[in-house]
Amino acid sequence: MKVLLRNTVNGWYYQGPSKWAPSQQDALDLGQSAWAVEIVFQQHLENVEILLCYDDPQHNVVLAVERHPQVIPNAELGRAGKRLPHGEESSKKRAKDKPSLG
Repeated sequence: MKVLLRNTVNGWYYQGPSKWAPSQQDALDLGQSAWAVEIVFQQHLENVEILLCYDDPQHNVVLAVERHPQVIPNAELGRAGKRLPHGEESSKKRAKDKPSLG
């Protein structure tokens, strides 16, 4: 699998700092999606998406990169990293904090 960055405006592929190429074959393979995300934010890249490219193109995956990602505090995350409905976290916490009657 190759991990590439593609400009969503012109379709060009990332080669390195301030370097872009029109051909996917000339793109820099970043190896891991986490490293691709790191580069996007370190270099303040905008209008880019992450491509996970497999030998069979029908299995390729395109990951959108939000311009300003929202940070969700751990207290608001439920099981499997899903956000709890508004107010559910505080009601669970209150129930846990009450002394047991038995």
